[in-house]
Amino acid sequence: MRKFTRHIIALFILFSPGGKILADENIIDSLRQQLSLTADSNKIEILNDLSRAYWSISLDSSLKYAQNALEIAELYNNIKGIANAFNRMGNAEYLMSNYPRALEHYTRSLELRLEIDDPEGLLGSYNNLYLLNNMLGNKDTAIYYLNMAAKTSISMGNNAETAYYSAILGSVYSELYDFDNARINLEQALNIYTQLEDDEGIASTYNSMGGMYQRMSLFDNAQECFFKALPLYRRAGNMNGVASVKNNIGIIHKQLDNLDLALDYYYQSMEIYNQEGSLERGYASVLNNIGIIFFEKGEYETSLDYYKRALESYESMGDVQGIATASHNTGMLHARLGNYSEALKSYMRSVEINSSADNRFALANNYNNLGELYILQKDYNRAMEFLEEAIEMAIALNAKDIISENYLFQSTIYRETRQYEKALLSYELFDTFRDSIFTTDTGNKIAELQVRHQRENHISQIDLLQKDNDIQQLQIKKQRNLLLFLAGIAFMITFLVSLITGMARYKKRLNLVLMEKNMQLELANKELVESERNLQRLNATKDKFFSIIAHDLKNPFNALLGFSETLNQNFKDLSREQIYTYIDIIKKSATNLYRLLENLLEWSRNQTGSIQYKPEKFRLEEVAETGINTVIANAERKNITIRTNIRPDLTAFADKNLISTVIRNLVNNAIKFTHNNGEITISATEKEKFIEFSVSDNGIGIEAGEQKKLFNLGYNITTVGTNDEKGTGLGLVLCKEFVEKSGGELRVESEAGAGSTFTFTIPK
Repeated sequence: MRKFTRHIIALFILFSPGGKILADENIIDSLRQQLSLTADSNKIEILNDLSRAYWSISLDSSLKYAQNALEIAELYNNIKGIANAFNRMGNAEYLMSNYPRALEHYTRSLELRLEIDDPEGLLGSYNNLYLLNNMLGNKDTAIYYLNMAAKTSISMGNNAETAYYSAILGSVYSELYDFDNARINLEQALNIYTQLEDDEGIASTYNSMGGMYQRMSLFDNAQECFFKALPLYRRAGNMNGVASVKNNIGIIHKQLDNLDLALDYYYQSMEIYNQEGSLERGYASVLNNIGIIFFEKGEYETSLDYYKRALESYESMGDVQGIATASHNTGMLHARLGNYSEALKSYMRSVEINSSADNRFALANNYNNLGELYILQKDYNRAMEFLEEAIEMAIALNAKDIISENYLFQSTIYRETRQYEKALLSYELFDTFRDSIFTTDTGNKIAELQVRHQRENHISQIDLLQKDNDIQQLQIKKQRNLLLFLAGIAFMITFLVSLITGMARYKKRLNLVLMEKNMQLELANKELVESERNLQRLNATKDKFFSIIAHDLKNPFNALLGFSETLNQNFKDLSREQIYTYIDIIKKSATNLYRLLENLLEWSRNQTGSIQYKPEKFRLEEVAETGINTVIANAERKNITIRTNIRPDLTAFADKNLISTVIRNLVNNAIKFTHNNGEITISATEKEKFIEFSVSDNGIGIEAGEQKKLFNLGYNITTVGTNDEKGTGLGLVLCKEFVEKSGGELRVESEAGAGSTFTFTIPK
């Protein structure tokens, strides 16, 4: 007897960036100090904030502060404060896995927020009730609250929240095989995230779309979505998202029987989760999927070990749906090993959870495999009871894969009980539904990939039928005509399968060649477009460069020539004061000309690749002093105070000549736009993986509309300084290029009339 089993593959989709909840002890100290200085009526929100701050330190303390907030809010009949306190109490109970108490508090908070019509509070309540019910496996209730959160975010005009909840709704509908609603919500989320230019949101939505297409067996579409999500997650620095996508790509390869490739993707995903140390649900999903691969390979002990680890992880999180999935897979493994009592125990645990959550798709799958379990024990009456329940649910859900598997199990029962006509009818129904799945859900390419397995199934079934026919001929001579008919069908099936297999292989080879040619053509088109863009950028750069030479070099030379000619012709007629004034003007022009030429030279060397990047470890304080000393005379002329705040032992790893140039330009820029007697602050802060260097002034500041143009050579920003100093706007462009060459980034924060802060990062 051939066993046709169905694994539950944990497809894990990220909805939004996640991470550890951090509580800053300095914030806690500050809140405590505020609490001691605040009147009772104003302590409510401070206590609620303290409850939030203690999440990662002490959940008992978090609950206590929320209860204190509730007492004071009730004393003053502050409805909003009462609602917020109940919500914080629910959060603490949720994190302590006291789910009934959490549900009670969340529900009470929602009632109060509805009473006072608090949209922002309602959004939080709906979100919390969705998360709790989803954790408990109450799918219908979870979807209700999720829809309410989406409607609330729309009424608030909050596009980011609307996209977030649309993406979650799409993923949840996908898990329920409601693909029409799934597609509508995911496309809405993708459109909003694209308008917001939110890379992480776009990546999360593509990941969810890939999950939807995977469930629809449209593996090409799924893989395309996953490959779109990967670079966006990497660019956003969300490695948990990368791990989730790799897990999902592994699932596709598993379903295409590329077991080794699937396992490689799962291991990559697991390695990232281990490094990141977060998102336990995703880690449990990978463990479950690795267990499935070893199950398919027949390495049952290794498979069981991974299933146990996945189950322990789901149990530690209280994720009931994950527990149901891992329990079902464990049951399948025990059934394969002949441990029928253990298999039944695992299956029934999954059934109990799915029944409580009314997860009818998972329940139908449970009943199918329970039917198979009793077939293995030759208890055909009990097996048929479960299969009849499964087929009723599966037909209502239009779950064709479960229906087809069910008919195969029924065919086995009828054959074992020698009801051969019913066995043949059930097998034909199985075959029909399998064909319809390939036609409507997977498309031609998936049919081609599956046909090699279909041949093995048909041949195996034919052998079994022929053996049954031989037995029947000996026992019941009246069935001779039927046996001859079955033998003819068997021959025809063998011939047709052989023919289809040959045609499918030929078509597959043609498709692969065509796909390769299309990819080569697409790559060539992309290279051509990129080349054209590079040429346009080079032409724009060239035009700007000549504009600077033609315009900005002209002014200092005019000053030099004009005033030197005046001195030369009228020296005897000029007073000493006039001579001094003209000489000062000539000196300033020469200085400006020198700095301009210096920046032009460095910029042109950088554009032509003449500057070699030579990183080394250096003390940042020394390099900063070198850059500052070259422009300190300008600060002294304007009586500007320059303060530095750099630790003597602070080191960085970059080309120190480039960094010195960046510092010199930024400090000189700050001097230029700071009034006489002003102040400039230079500081450096050590972060986890980089150094953050900033130059701040209290000068004239920069309009918001002009800030985006500062680092773009396409704009000619040559604002005159506070003492009529002039420049080309090339210095900041040069700074940006040097910082990026060093592996960092440069940004500006400024407000007109309130000074500016230029900040750049460099590696430690």
